[in-house]
This record gives sequence, C-alpha cells and structure tokens, in this order.
Amino acid sequence: MIWYILAAFFPCVLVVLFSTITRSKWIGTLITLVVIGASVYKGFFHNEWIIFLDVVSLLVGYLIMDYLEKHRTEHDDDNGI
Repeated sequence: MIWYILAAFFPCVLVVLFSTITRSKWIGTLITLVVIGASVYKGFFHNEWIIFLDVVSLLVGYLIMDYLEKHRTEHDDDNGI
C-alpha cells in the first residue's frame, strides 16, 4: 500500500522541487523522468499500476509548475516588472 501512495505523490514533489531548483519546468520534468526510469530499470516497482501512478503524478507536477509559471508571469506583468 505504501508503494502506491509514494508513486502517487513522490514524482509530483520531485518535479516541483527540481523545477524550482533549475528554474525550468522542462529540466525538472526531465530529471524526474530520468530518476523514475532508473528506478524502473533497477526493478524498484512491483507492477504496472505503480508505473502508471508515477506517470500521472509526473504529469500533475508538470501541470502545477506550468500553472505557477503562468501565474508568476501574469503577476509580474501587473506589477510592471
């Protein structure tokens, strides 16, 4: 059960973390995808549902960063920056 919970939230958090550090949603998503790919390659998954949850969580993290980036640029335009 813990694997499903981790698969549902951990990639999303990694995308947000790596995107914040690198200041690029594309690089953050790519780094997270490489980390997940390496874990799948090494066999740290139990079935296909965990991979599916990883991909959905990765997508949600990307969409969160896309929303935050859009919100930040709209906010900066309002302030004249």
